[in-house]
Amino acid sequence: MRRFLALVIAVTLACTLVPALGSGSARAAAGPCIGAPPADGTAYAETRQFIDTQAWWMPDVDQANNSTTNTGHVHMGACIPERETLNSGNITVNVRVILHDNPGTANYVAMVFKNSESETTVQKCYLRATAPDFSCPGPGKSGEGDFVCTGTCERWLTFSRPISAFKHSGLQEVRFRGFVPEPDGNTMQTNLNFQVNIQNGKSVSDTERNAFLRSKGWYTHALYCESSLRSVPLPDGPVSGIWAPEVGLTTHPGGSRPASHSFISIDPDFHAIPSNPGTVLWDSAGPYGAEPFGAAPIAIDTRTLANGVHKLHLRTSCRDNKLGSTNSGVTVIPFTVAN
Repeated sequence: MRRFLALVIAVTLACTLVPALGSGSARAAAGPCIGAPPADGTAYAETRQFIDTQAWWMPDVDQANNSTTNTGHVHMGACIPERETLNSGNITVNVRVILHDNPGTANYVAMVFKNSESETTVQKCYLRATAPDFSCPGPGKSGEGDFVCTGTCERWLTFSRPISAFKHSGLQEVRFRGFVPEPDGNTMQTNLNFQVNIQNGKSVSDTERNAFLRSKGWYTHALYCESSLRSVPLPDGPVSGIWAPEVGLTTHPGGSRPASHSFISIDPDFHAIPSNPGTVLWDSAGPYGAEPFGAAPIAIDTRTLANGVHKLHLRTSCRDNKLGSTNSGVTVIPFTVAN
């Protein structure tokens, strides 16, 4: 209750301390990828943000911890042109895949174009043990990928398709889906959905359903667990004062397990020893926002943060009592502070 009251007060103050970063905000014409790892030094024609989406399959504190209830994490991150206008050439995206304590054999990542009528897989890049980074390998002799890892390992894939491959102009959705079959026959999947403004000369058909940045963890039987940023577009420029983006940490309709826990923090490092939860803004049972697809603002007092790039971590956990573990969907969003 104390956190809820503090949130209400802080959001009220936000109206007077900093203007909302919404669809009317100024957009930078070009710039670097905010929060990009050093490996991706691409000079993009528009401002991009490195969004990291993660799927976790790990037991809750009262669930047994063994080789089937704990298959670690898979990360899938990319510098995305969220809500940017693309009117020529290709949409090219470098995708980083990280396995962390995951015993599975990573298969492939698919790039999907979705509009108001249909969705189409336009490219698949397979995760191969011996392939060079920043390529788009085909499948191995088995017809699948063969990337395995002990501890923490990463691979980079490069996707590139002409904007003429979109069936329409207007607000179109791009989805990336990464697949990791696990040793017990189940599959872990991570998903990243975002929108771009395509001007390719075709008829306009805007994507309207769930048109916001969202990440989904997926696991066999548990299905989807989702975390999302509802405030669009992402801030291309610095934020100051109290920034109060609207977020949703919920389940996904259609048979998925309900959200059992929600967690929001700034700059955590869960791979550190000991683990560092960062500056925790919310840590509570149940969703953040009403199920399904509800949302609420989260107040971030940027005056307590050093100037520079920080990371907003959103995690939704969905407990699966049948399989004895918990599916989590994570979104990590970089933002720049300048007070």
